Amino acid sequence: MATADEIRGQIEASRTALRGALEGADAGAWEQTLAGDEWTPRQTAEHVIGAERFFAGRVADAMLGKAPERPELALASPQDALAALDAAVEDANRVIRYVEDRDLTKTAGEDSSIQATLEMMATHVAEHATQLSGS
Repeated sequence: MATADEIRGQIEASRTALRGALEGADAGAWEQTLAGDEWTPRQTAEHVIGAERFFAGRVADAMLGKAPERPELALASPQDALAALDAAVEDANRVIRYVEDRDLTKTAGEDSSIQATLEMMATHVAEHATQLSGS
């Protein structure tokens, strides 16, 4: 079983990959659907960055804490997405930094644990980072 610190490390690694993908994103293609993809890079960024607060909210609920606000995102450029990512990460970290190993088995959502939710967060970010980087 992974520790809370190990899972936070996975989340940070995924976020680093997402940041790199956004830094390398072509602003001229921000609104264009890529081959084999249903979403534009903008839509993908809005989705994955918004999900940071969603996952953090599930963890906050499980720990009887305050969930972060989930503002509507309208990211007109990769630079806007980077700024929104910074804000979302800050909000999510306010929640997940308090998770300790003993909390990982707590129920988060209808059929998930805090551990599964945090692992899903890491995987989700990594998948969309790969999608945005075109890898």
